[in-house]
Amino acid sequence: MKFLQFLGVIITVSSLFACSTIDVAYTNKQAIQKRMKRVAVFPFDIKGAGWGDEFSDAISHQFFKSGKVTTIEREAIQKILQEQQLSASGLIDDKQAVKIGKLLGADVIIIGRGSALQAYRNNKFEPNCIDTFTLKAINTENGEILLTVRKEPGRAWDWRYRAKFCCGLTLIWNLNDILIESSQYDDIAKQVVKQILAILQEENKR
Repeated sequence: MKFLQFLGVIITVSSLFACSTIDVAYTNKQAIQKRMKRVAVFPFDIKGAGWGDEFSDAISHQFFKSGKVTTIEREAIQKILQEQQLSASGLIDDKQAVKIGKLLGADVIIIGRGSALQAYRNNKFEPNCIDTFTLKAINTENGEILLTVRKEPGRAWDWRYRAKFCCGLTLIWNLNDILIESSQYDDIAKQVVKQILAILQEENKR
């Protein structure tokens, strides 16, 4: 019994130092701060799922909710895509996306693709989970990639999940619970936008 308790403590402590699988890369913070004002989030291409457009809506919602970035309505993006006879499923290349972004009056366009996670809890399939995902924010002025976001396979740890996992001493929430909850596209959207906004806020302090 003592061994099991000790093992639980070890797992709990180690989880505190687990890193999130979501990583943001960029080179020019000033360019991001200057351009990240009016954004068009294109439908995402998520293999094994039919909710790529809903995931892009979740990203747009988080930007809009912040009050720091203006987002272009999904209907306007779809209308332009139809007029240009392009796919609305996320299967467009960078040059096409930049062209559409300019027509929409966007400063930055966001495109992304990834794969769905086939997750199960209590023998029940859990929908809307993301396994891997890559997002690019592209400057419509010159086609430059301002930043990329990569979600690797695994649990997207943040303080909420560390707290739930640790406070329950691994008995209430297990690692599979954390994997499923932190892989939901709504939660991934929150974490992705939070990290992007952190870059903007850091620039504004200078």
